Formats: sequence, structure tokens, C-alpha cells
Amino acid sequence: MILHRLKIETNYLNNLISGTKKVEIRFNDRDYQKGDVLEFCDYSKLNPEYHFFQITHIHSGLGMERNYVCLSVQKTDSPKWA
Repeated sequence: MILHRLKIETNYLNNLISGTKKVEIRFNDRDYQKGDVLEFCDYSKLNPEYHFFQITHIHSGLGMERNYVCLSVQKTDSPKWA
């Protein structure tokens, strides 16, 4: 299990937090794996907040541009090693 620290725009992060957005499309330059954790930081706040999402499924290939993946994610508590 790997922790990936990533940038994300505030509106996309808010949709992930609320659960209305359940997938994240990313260039697969990090060899994402099921079970890995994505760490997003909301830099728009005076005191940045960190939010963690675990990858539950990865889709690549059919319908996806080459080297891109669709990551199904679920909000999780801060990992012990974060």
C-alpha cells in the first residue's frame, strides 16, 4: 500500500468529500494499485485540510486514453503512516 500525495482543484475535492464524485481520472505515472491511498490537500483554506481516499478499483484500457486510469475511491481516515 502506497500513499500518493496529489494536487486537486477545490471543487473536485469537495465533490469527492460529499460522495457525489466517486472516481478520479489520472495519468498513470505512479503505478496506482488497488488499496493505495490518495492524499488530497485543500489549500484554499487558511489552515489546509488533508483528505484521504483509498483506491477500491482501477479501470484502464477500454474507453480510456492511453496511460490514463479511472480510480474508484472511498473516503478513509488518515492512514497510520501518513
